[in-house]
Amino acid sequence: MSSIEKRQHARIMHAANVKLTNAAGKSVNLKTYDFSDGGLFLKYTSELIVELGEQATIQVLDIEDALTQKIKIVRIVSGVGIGVEFL
Repeated sequence: MSSIEKRQHARIMHAANVKLTNAAGKSVNLKTYDFSDGGLFLKYTSELIVELGEQATIQVLDIEDALTQKIKIVRIVSGVGIGVEFL
């Protein structure tokens, strides 16, 4: 097992409510676990609506009229969450 850190950006622990919308338009509300300049890790324990490599959008629900951000699913940890990269 390698101890080399592959992340390019420092992670900050933060819980926020977000809406994840897949390419087909199906949405699910989730909570963030942490974030960085490059992406987010989202807590996700229900049935997945996205696949590894898929592009989707997220929107912060705690901010009125928040913009949506395009993302790419880069990691899936079954029963725990998903890692996304900002596009």
